[in-house]
Amino acid sequence: MTGAVQVSDLGSPSSLELFRPLAARMVQAVVHRVHAELPVYAGVDGSAPCPLLEVAAREAVQAFLDEGPARESRLRKVYELFRRLGHREAQQDRDPGLMIAALRVGSRSVWDHVSDFAVAHRYSVATFRDISTELMEYVDHLREQLVSGHELGSRFATQSRSTARTRLMDFIIHSSGGRVSPLRPLGMDEDELRRLAEGARWPVPDRVSALAVSYHGEPPPLPDRDEVLSRVGPDRIFVLCPSEDAEDLATVLTRSGPDRRVALSWPVHPDEAGSALLWTARALDLVRLGVIAPTTLVRCTDHVTQLWLHAEPSMRQRLCQELLEPLLAETPNSREILSDTLLAWLETRDSAPAIAARLDVHPQTVRYRWKRINELFGESLHDPEFILQMTLVLKTSLLMWKAGNQSDFERFRDRKLSDQ
Repeated sequence: MTGAVQVSDLGSPSSLELFRPLAARMVQAVVHRVHAELPVYAGVDGSAPCPLLEVAAREAVQAFLDEGPARESRLRKVYELFRRLGHREAQQDRDPGLMIAALRVGSRSVWDHVSDFAVAHRYSVATFRDISTELMEYVDHLREQLVSGHELGSRFATQSRSTARTRLMDFIIHSSGGRVSPLRPLGMDEDELRRLAEGARWPVPDRVSALAVSYHGEPPPLPDRDEVLSRVGPDRIFVLCPSEDAEDLATVLTRSGPDRRVALSWPVHPDEAGSALLWTARALDLVRLGVIAPTTLVRCTDHVTQLWLHAEPSMRQRLCQELLEPLLAETPNSREILSDTLLAWLETRDSAPAIAARLDVHPQTVRYRWKRINELFGESLHDPEFILQMTLVLKTSLLMWKAGNQSDFERFRDRKLSDQ
């Protein structure tokens, strides 16, 4: 704006005398018209009404009509006010088009009053044109302040949203950690979950699925949608999404690069989302250990037993050292063939011919191996509790051994050396 409306242009001895009553009517008309055409600012759609609308209209109108010595100071305050308005709109996640529309509605209302006044007082075309130019330039500058404030507010809102979503993901992940007692209730504090979800703008779904994605280099892109919650690590991404979207998202992620592997949980209630994330992480770990086949998409539903049995690695290793000590003392080749035969019997209780068919060996070979197994374990093979424990331990350990994991044998060797 290059200057306020001049007294000499209007042919009046005092601009205040001319515009003071007009300004009050303008402000009320602006507020009424904005409320009528944009109900969101009136609060009639359930949202909170804009508390600064009347203040902004009054200050903007008075600054436009002011030609006194305090005009520049007043303009600076108005520009700052409009930047704050833009910032507030961004914080409320409103489209900037709404506030621009409100400014357009308000400026039309002001122009209606100014033009009616000018026509009634028979001002010249030149004066009419000057007033119009002044108003358009002023409105353009106010628009710039609104947009500037909104852009700044959007940056802060994005950072605030990101921080809130990080806090929410931390809460979900930690909710399933440290559950060392069966007396500790499953799930999490749902009230706290929903409070954090509201701040993070995460619409809590009825059922949620977890995904864990392994990658190398740049992480795969994720949909920029409120309902997709994620945590990006150096080589994995963890994702929560509504269960109805999980299959499609898993497909997109597996196709996002040649080195992608996605573990997908089964649907759970939101308060078990932390456990679902743990299952997917464990599934990827078990792929690396050779326990689960390295398919592009690993469905946790296909590996429930392994996910459960590998939940306590230290307990598995302790039971392995205690129950399978005779096998650990065997040579690698003997240990492998005896373990295969023993597990086949534990799982089926079949005859030698049936086990031989399963292992693709001669029945006499199975009988020979079984003789050695009896020598190693003796009467323990008739103890139901021992059989149950050994089945679980051997089922979790054998695949690791075949994949080349030497930790059980190294632990056994070190223990024997320390006992000497």
